[in-house]
Amino acid sequence: MKISSPIFNRREEIFLFFAKRFAYNRARLWYLTAMRTIILYQSKTGNTQKYAEDIAAALKCEAMPIKKFKKKTLSDYDTIIFGGRIVGGRIDKVEDFLSMYDDMKEKNVIIYSVGMSETSPEGRKTLIQSNLLDLFHVRYYQLRGSFDFEKLGFVEKMLLNNSFRMAARSGQNGLDSTTANWIKEHPVQFYDQAGVDKIISIVRKLQTVVDVEVA
Repeated sequence: MKISSPIFNRREEIFLFFAKRFAYNRARLWYLTAMRTIILYQSKTGNTQKYAEDIAAALKCEAMPIKKFKKKTLSDYDTIIFGGRIVGGRIDKVEDFLSMYDDMKEKNVIIYSVGMSETSPEGRKTLIQSNLLDLFHVRYYQLRGSFDFEKLGFVEKMLLNNSFRMAARSGQNGLDSTTANWIKEHPVQFYDQAGVDKIISIVRKLQTVVDVEVA
């Protein structure tokens, strides 16, 4: 009997039982959602949570806030996805997530960030560097999200107002006080379907094929 797979779990044992039982000389088992996946997220205004839940629905897996996740259950999963919003150039709670990296380094690890800016290769590179993601073996994806000034907390509003004032004084990106006020008064709705589809596609490609030969 020969088994070729990076993962061996209860489902494979059950398959082997039936393969032997019915005297299959060779059986090929395709796991449609075999790789056990979980999505963790940190969300403030609902954007990151929405993406996490939509990806989870497509992959038929669980999504939960990172604060509710129990580290001791890491061994239950083969693919672990984390999503966090961009706050001051940092991915919110990514440090908490990567603090578990020693227990995840043999797994498929995916990180996505959600920000109000358009995604770009340059922006992606900057975020990888500022969040030290290049020190870890992870896949990273940028998603663009919606923006609603009224959903921000007091401190975030204060910081953003300060950023607007600094940008207006410097003339950065053509931003003036009138434009800044318009941005604050008009929520921007955006859903990055292409980014979501890409993450779903990548996870599905990570699914495994188990070849079993029964003597």
